[in-house]
Amino acid sequence: MGTDQTSKLKQFLIKPGICTAFAVSAGISFFLLSMLLPLVGPAGSRVEHAAKNRALFLTVLLITLALSLVSSYSKLGGRRERGGSLPWFSFALSAVCVVTLITLLLNGFAI
Repeated sequence: MGTDQTSKLKQFLIKPGICTAFAVSAGISFFLLSMLLPLVGPAGSRVEHAAKNRALFLTVLLITLALSLVSSYSKLGGRRERGGSLPWFSFALSAVCVVTLITLLLNGFAI
């Protein structure tokens, strides 16, 4: 990516509507992730298709993490441009996703 393309991407990401769209998308994705949590819980980890359950949950978790990180980046860029408060929702969602990823990798949900 060239310097001109990078600056256009940054200008696109800091638009107020785009910042909000990423934050809302991350929230909806986390809601979906919460509904999929039983797939990797005690009941879902003891079935023959447990690996597929885990792969699906991991995929949605990584999408949610990516959306929340992009939302954080976007909101911080908009904050530098227009001012405003820190994106606490996006930070908290990113932290929850990282903790969930660590728990999943350590097989903590299958207890």
